[in-house]
Amino acid sequence: MAGVLMAVWGLTAPFRVPDFVAQTDGGGSMTFEVAEDEQEEWELWSTDHDTFSCLHYGPSGERVDNVITGIVYETDELWMFSRPLDTSEPGTHTVVCGEPSDISHGVARAGTMDATYNRRIVGVIGGAALGLVGLVAGAVMVVVGRRAARPAK
Repeated sequence: MAGVLMAVWGLTAPFRVPDFVAQTDGGGSMTFEVAEDEQEEWELWSTDHDTFSCLHYGPSGERVDNVITGIVYETDELWMFSRPLDTSEPGTHTVVCGEPSDISHGVARAGTMDATYNRRIVGVIGGAALGLVGLVAGAVMVVVGRRAARPAK
């Protein structure tokens, strides 16, 4: 039972909404600063799956090729992770998004989803491990109980 409860605890971890450093509706642009000593990644979030209309420009003004993961993480407030942004060059970065205007976009530091996924992994793996330990312990108890219940010869 403890394994089931732990797995349920893990699977019900709420998704958190990122702390956005910049936001815009479709057709707008966002700028954000990446300091010289910042090694963390930045992420693009959206209220729709279609964020391929957003272009990322580095401090030099050159377009930065972004890795498109194809993974969508929905939060409780319907924000979805779109893709990581390559911020290896420090300075002012700009993300320009096209239409439609009913889609909002945001830029946030990476790591928002880490706590949620860590809880889910610990919950599911821990729940399965507890269930397996309980199954083995139960089998051992049945075997020992049967041997103890046999009459001596």
